[in-house]
Amino acid sequence: MSTSMHLKSRLLAAGLGLMLACAGCVLLAPTAERYVAPPLGTTWVNARHDTGSYGSGSANVPGSRGERMWQGASVVTFEATGGTIFATPGGNWFGIYKGDTPIITWDPPLYWEWPLEVGKSWTREQRMTIHAAKRTIPYQLTQKVEAYEDVTVPAGTFKAFKMSTVTSLGDENLIWYSPSHGIFIKQILKRTAKNAQGPGTREFELLSYKRGG
Repeated sequence: MSTSMHLKSRLLAAGLGLMLACAGCVLLAPTAERYVAPPLGTTWVNARHDTGSYGSGSANVPGSRGERMWQGASVVTFEATGGTIFATPGGNWFGIYKGDTPIITWDPPLYWEWPLEVGKSWTREQRMTIHAAKRTIPYQLTQKVEAYEDVTVPAGTFKAFKMSTVTSLGDENLIWYSPSHGIFIKQILKRTAKNAQGPGTREFELLSYKRGG
């Protein structure tokens, strides 16, 4: 075989190897096809730290996964101090309630565009109603799947999707979501100077997790 033919063969083999390696990367790329709620009875505790317009101080916030009937349908509940999140079985949040009384509701419900894949993003129009003030606020929301990575918190190290949310209200939030646990492992909620309530941050980190069922 001539030198030039030998070189071409080596380049072709290298190119094929690179293509196969890239194909393998695509096949191994993490994907969450749909939301799966934690089992009924799952409990957890988050450490919360507030600054600025969120207030000042720290607290441990317990949470639990429940279930109830609401307007003729079964809904998933995430119960915590200060209110209970009502969600569809598919993970769409439609309100925060105190008993049967709405505190905040969203139209349409808050949801992610499934399946989750790194680099995926979406934008939509939202309406949030604050019931005590009898006020409905329209805004735009953009979300992106930033990464799939290890996140270490006091409860341990978890594989999680890092999700960013930016709103026209002046919010810039980061959330680390574990599809195998069905909950947020870490949150950094940031109000910028554009926010009507002023700048501030609220951070949550998972302290403990006990799987139900």
